[in-house]
Amino acid sequence: MPTFLLWVLSVIVGFFGLRITSRSGFIVHAIIFDIDGTLLQSAAVDDALYRAAVDAVLGPVRFRPSLHAYDYVTDTGILSQILADNDIPIARDPMDEIRSHFVALLRDHIETNGPFIEVPGASGLLQELSASDSHAVAIATGGWRESAALKLESAGIDYANIPLATANDHRERTGIMQIALGQLGDGLRSVTYYGDGPWDRDACAALGWRFVSVGPELSGIDSYIDHRPVIHAIRPMDVADMEAIFQVRTSVQHNHMNDEQLREIGITREGVADQLRAGEVAGWCAICGDRIEGFSLATGDTREINALFVLPEKSGYGMGEDLLEAAVEHLRRQAPGPVRLRTDPKTPAYDFYLRRGWRDTGMDHEGSGSDRDRYLELE
Repeated sequence: MPTFLLWVLSVIVGFFGLRITSRSGFIVHAIIFDIDGTLLQSAAVDDALYRAAVDAVLGPVRFRPSLHAYDYVTDTGILSQILADNDIPIARDPMDEIRSHFVALLRDHIETNGPFIEVPGASGLLQELSASDSHAVAIATGGWRESAALKLESAGIDYANIPLATANDHRERTGIMQIALGQLGDGLRSVTYYGDGPWDRDACAALGWRFVSVGPELSGIDSYIDHRPVIHAIRPMDVADMEAIFQVRTSVQHNHMNDEQLREIGITREGVADQLRAGEVAGWCAICGDRIEGFSLATGDTREINALFVLPEKSGYGMGEDLLEAAVEHLRRQAPGPVRLRTDPKTPAYDFYLRRGWRDTGMDHEGSGSDRDRYLELE
């Protein structure tokens, strides 16, 4: 049995339910943006005028201390909770009246104070991504459509060819985000969402999307000038990659092993390189820029995936999914039938595989000691 079967799988990745396609031969990545605080410097004004519109229509009402305290941080969701908090019976739906008053207040604000200002570089990045063959772009905001359109247009942001999902479409942020994604079509390799609030971050965690924070509240980026979404490529592993893949292997947090510990179980750079040369294992590297940030290895004779690792800071970028798929496709090209791997049921890797259709066989790996690895299979 090849020495590399001793590698124990451990990787934390965040995307699930993602599919692969190409647009004119390109891999397509979805990039979705919030508006207030993310594309526009408008969060504080938006919050203040929304509260003023509610008070104007409903009379003085009790608001929760901050937006963080609401379950659904969208214009529709917050209003439903304001009504419940203040025991206001819905004899008539005040939504349309409050929305109209809010838009009127926004229009007055623009006329008095001038247009809303974009986060530096936002418009340029939107247009660049829209023109790219490898990206699909949408906007998903917790605001209402009418107010979103007014603010974007005042800032001179052209969104005519960009799908827009709003609180008119759903009261929950995750629902709005999924509607935006659905407008981009099927077969997207990864999904990245840009937002400024903890509710954006939490929604991405619930959906398994990569999250990029914008603005001071989450210590995010403050400009899109020279900013580009991180996109990786997958290529076959070469013997020259040994130093880089061992750096990845020794960096992981779960199932961490240093060079000395790896040598003790027979795993060395020279040994892996020899196995690659002999065709005993096949490998793939995830490349971002000119750096290797993840890798996978598989053995055709045993139809087993032996290793799958990414740098801890690149968890959630979709690398694990792509590296896993490269290994599975390789094994299936060798011969039909199920493929297998082994991993510790107590690690995040275990749930990662189950979400992607792998089945727990109930069989322990006899060489795993007291913390036994479990064999998983994929038909």
